[in-house]
Amino acid sequence: MTKSKADAMKEISALLPTVTPGNFAEVARKVSDCSSYARGGDLGDFGRGAMQKPFEDATFALDVGAMSGIVSTDSGLHIILRTA
Repeated sequence: MTKSKADAMKEISALLPTVTPGNFAEVARKVSDCSSYARGGDLGDFGRGAMQKPFEDATFALDVGAMSGIVSTDSGLHIILRTA
């Protein structure tokens, strides 16, 4: 990560209203600090127990095609788009 969690929260809070399932990958490529940015934020398929609990709980609570609000984990802040 290249910024503080407080700075990241300000940035992601301002960005969230502009992110849609349709532009999610484009936004991820531009602003994500995660190594998945090159794949448009795509983490691939994963099951329960593979991710940090807050991320996993938020992911599996979403319907396919739905996007989360801001999710906080020990590795940072996330917006999740469930694709499968």
